[in-house]
Amino acid sequence: MKNRLIAIGITVVVCASAPAFGETQSDKAEANTEKKVCKTFLNTGSRLNKTKICKTDAEWAEDRGENAKLLREKRGNQGAPQSGNDG
Repeated sequence: MKNRLIAIGITVVVCASAPAFGETQSDKAEANTEKKVCKTFLNTGSRLNKTKICKTDAEWAEDRGENAKLLREKRGNQGAPQSGNDG
């Protein structure tokens, strides 16, 4: 009886650790390639309060591109002459 309970327990553990239905090795490999990169940012006005943000490399690259675009737009607008301000 005791051996039977041990065998049932081992069977339950083995079945629980098996991959989920429909999950393949390629799904696992794809999930591993998109590692999250975490960065810590200091909040303005505080030396102690920090914010931790985790994103994939692709998401960080997209953010850098958007920030560069906004910066170019802002710099372009500053140098333009303003109408109605002749002197």
